[in-house]
This record gives sequence, structure tokens and C-alpha cells, in this order.
Amino acid sequence: MMKNQERQIVTALVFLMFLLWAGFWWHRDPLFPGSFAGGIFGITAAIFMFEPLIYMIIKRIKPLKKWVSKRVSMPTLLLLHIYTGILGPILAIIHSAHRFESIVGILLVLLMFVVVISGFIGRHILSYISTGLREKKSHSDELIKHLGQAKLDFQASVGSKRISALGRSHRTLLPAISMENFQQSYSDRSAERKVLTLIDAISDVAYSIKIHDTAKLWFKRWIKIHMVFSLTLYALLIFHISAEIYFGLRWL
Repeated sequence: MMKNQERQIVTALVFLMFLLWAGFWWHRDPLFPGSFAGGIFGITAAIFMFEPLIYMIIKRIKPLKKWVSKRVSMPTLLLLHIYTGILGPILAIIHSAHRFESIVGILLVLLMFVVVISGFIGRHILSYISTGLREKKSHSDELIKHLGQAKLDFQASVGSKRISALGRSHRTLLPAISMENFQQSYSDRSAERKVLTLIDAISDVAYSIKIHDTAKLWFKRWIKIHMVFSLTLYALLIFHISAEIYFGLRWL
């Protein structure tokens, strides 16, 4: 889960990326990308932008993941993935010096924005959903425990054993108490009200868990879309670098 401080830093970097991109309205330098300084920015940006690809490969190859995890923790690699995934495009925009003239250059910038924003949104919202889901499930377990005790208290108060088991499936969590033949002349109905209140609460939480599960599933699909854009970006970036090498780096 992204901590608040980390989220603030990442948000600030994303804002900086937008601010630098907006600079093309008042600044353009066609010569800077081919200069020595521009080349250094470009090479550094490429190195940073390829690091997230390394993380993706490590994460999906189990033997490699096991070997790497013994030396560097996956959360550390994830943070590196996040920061380099944003710093790379920032350096790339500086490298471009707002020279958005070629189709390749324009597509690279657009894809960088799509990849960064989709990754940021997916990471932020998926983290929020996962945290909420864990809290809801923990709350549901507590309510079920309280319900068990409340059912015993209810049995003791009415002297009856006619209470059926409560369904535990979150999809079919409905009140399951057999109320027929109960006499309504008891003066103290607090135990009964407590049981019914807990059942209502469990049903509400179960519905909320179902919604969270559905949302989590959709955002996992969102991450897949993010990966597709990322791979497209890498293909275009390799083409751009290859073209620069083929036609000659002007600052060499």
C-alpha cells in the first residue's frame, strides 16, 4: 500500500510532468535534443523508463522473482518501478525541449502520459480498494462472532432452540432465523433486536464486500490495459533509439 508520504511525492512528480509538458506553449529549442546535454537527458530518461519493464519481467517469472527477492524485496522494487516510471518521462520531456514535430515524438509523449496516468490511477485506486476490502472482511468476521454470542443470549432469553445457522456465503448472506411459533408476549425483546440488527449489519457488509470484489476485478483489468500501453511505449521507444543510433547521434 502506498503510504501517504509516498503518494504525495508521486502526485507532485505527476504534476511536475504536466507542468513541464505545458511549457511548450512558451518554450521550444530544436537544437537541444541533439546537443550533448540533451543526449545525456535522453539516455538517462531511457534507462529510467526501461527499469519498470525489468520489474514486470521479474514479477512474472517465478524462478527469477525468487532469486531477486532474496537480495531485494519486491516492495522496494515496486517503489523503484513507480519512481523511475515517472522520472523517466519527466527527463524525456526535458530531453525533447518541447520539440513536438515528428509523429514518433508526439506518439511517445502521448503514450508516456497515458502510461503514467493509468499506472498512477490504477495503483492508487487498487490500493484503496484492497485496503477497504480487508477492513470490510475483518469487520464481517467480528460481526459474525458477535452474532454467535447474540444468538446464544437470544436462546437463553426465550428458552428456545429454534434458531437456524446463519449462512456464511457473502453472496447469500440473508437472515436465517426461524421465527415461526415465537410468542410476541415477551417483555424484553432486546436480545431479539440485537440478533436482527447484527444480521442486517452482516448483510450490508457482505454486499459491500461484493461491490469491492467487483471493483477490484475491474481495476485488475485496468492494470492489464496499462501494461498494453506500456509495451507499446517500449516498442516505440526502441524504434526511436534505434533510429537515432542509425542516423547518428549529433553530439558525438
